[in-house]
Amino acid sequence: MVKIYLNLTPCRVAFNTNLLNAAQKLYLNIPRFCYHMSLNIAGNCRICLVEVEKSPKPVPACGLSVFNAIKIYTYSPLVKKAQEAVVEFLLINHPLDCPICDQGGICDLQDQAIKFGNKLSRFYLKKRGVEDKTIGLLVKSIMTRCIHCTRCVRFAYLATGSNYLGTTLRGVHTQVGTYVKNIYHNEVSQSIVELCPVGSIKKQI
Repeated sequence: MVKIYLNLTPCRVAFNTNLLNAAQKLYLNIPRFCYHMSLNIAGNCRICLVEVEKSPKPVPACGLSVFNAIKIYTYSPLVKKAQEAVVEFLLINHPLDCPICDQGGICDLQDQAIKFGNKLSRFYLKKRGVEDKTIGLLVKSIMTRCIHCTRCVRFAYLATGSNYLGTTLRGVHTQVGTYVKNIYHNEVSQSIVELCPVGSIKKQI
């Protein structure tokens, strides 16, 4: 066991514990999109940034393993500014059709944007549109909503060993889908629907 300080509150946790799991002991809400306890760590979304003492920049909590006497701040001005910037970037190309979106009310992005985002945006350019992918017979995609958390990609590989799903291109042009026009079909293919935080992958009706 090691002693750590979360927002100056001492807490004892097992050595090398993931910070997100350690924060739950103190009922601290650190936002996350790409992190899932059953999947490997990707660190794509960067919304879980926290401030670590003596660290010059915010650190993603999902990839941080605690050690003795580490001091972590989850509500500091640096963290708030970083989280607002991340939410702002996530919403640059998001359709923002919440009133008519079938994911409205149960959307993680909607909830986190309201709680941790900024009310103003500095971006007024046209949003990027992404063509829907033919992923499988049991699921359909609305890829314009995708925030590239890669939960579906990691689940497809870890659960079935399938490399059909992946990311192509880079930066603002990144897209999640199949590398070639192929159908992702197996006995657990619909499970990726439950993992998607924004409803970009839905059950085929």
